[in-house]
Amino acid sequence: MSEANAPMSHRTVGTARRLWGLVYLRGAVSVVAGVVLFVSPDDGLTWLRWLVGLAIAVQGALLVIENRRAQGGTAGEDLNARLVAGIVSVVAGVAVVVWPSMTAPLLFLVVGVWACVAGVMALIGGLRGRAARTIAWDWQLVNAALWLVLGAVMLARPTDDMTVVALLLALYLLLSGAVVLVGGLATTTRQKDADSTSLLEGIEERGDHP
Repeated sequence: MSEANAPMSHRTVGTARRLWGLVYLRGAVSVVAGVVLFVSPDDGLTWLRWLVGLAIAVQGALLVIENRRAQGGTAGEDLNARLVAGIVSVVAGVAVVVWPSMTAPLLFLVVGVWACVAGVMALIGGLRGRAARTIAWDWQLVNAALWLVLGAVMLARPTDDMTVVALLLALYLLLSGAVVLVGGLATTTRQKDADSTSLLEGIEERGDHP
């Protein structure tokens, strides 16, 4: 079976193996931040800025690290999308935390623009990953959808109540973290299946060529 027709290449499986730990960490960061925000949604703008800003920045840093570890293992376009999403996330997270005159409307704008840009890049990466038959393109598309929904909600500003906004962000962090964690587990399962398939194919080839 050629690499182009194979469900998953050895190169792609190797990439997934290098990334799974970072993916789980990224999911855990989102879930923990979401839980903390749900427990204390009404502690004010400063608390919200620090928690959300740090969560976004850490997510971005992990995406950049994932990009470096995946070099040579997946489609270049997917890597570029992950790198851009990571850089945008780091910049947005730092801006939310350190901007001296950050107001609630400005927070909505920064988070909304960040989510839309990151969502578009994830969407592009997921679609290109689907064409290149990468291992987790479907979960990437789900995560892109969550990003885009968050961006649309933040830019629409349905409410100025900071407690409601905090709860919406907490819900997003929990959902996105759960998607990343479940996607990581599914990817690990696919990786193991690919390893088993490769092993069986190797045994069959040796059997055909004594």
